[in-house]
Amino acid sequence: MTKEFSSIMELKAIREQKSRLSEREQELSSPVLCDTSLIPQIYSWFKEILSETGCPPNIESVTQRKKFLFIVLFLFAPSVLAGGRLPNGIRAEIAGVFPDVSPCVISNNIADVSFIYQQYKDFRQDIEYLYNQILERLKNKGLIK
Repeated sequence: MTKEFSSIMELKAIREQKSRLSEREQELSSPVLCDTSLIPQIYSWFKEILSETGCPPNIESVTQRKKFLFIVLFLFAPSVLAGGRLPNGIRAEIAGVFPDVSPCVISNNIADVSFIYQQYKDFRQDIEYLYNQILERLKNKGLIK
């Protein structure tokens, strides 16, 4: 096969690979939850879980807010954590649980959380613990399988 015609086979392979990658992207970006009205309940559980720890942190701190944001984004819009766009309605629902925080500050916090998660082991471990606790409560309420 000549060099020019071998490019057709390469093009076909690239298209197949792009198709597989698109399917995988869809799988990874599918939300665990869609009903954003659950966000206040999840925040209530989040605060409850934190208050039950041996040395409860300041629940109102920026760090705790960022942990909550990461968990909510992972549940409702995981692609945001990889640089995707925030779906309509989620920021407003999050703003509802933080009445003293402007939506702009929430957006800025969202921009940070993925980086912080990757860089700080303690932050990552706290999120994984909190996320698993919240997941258990969601399962117990029959909200997820």
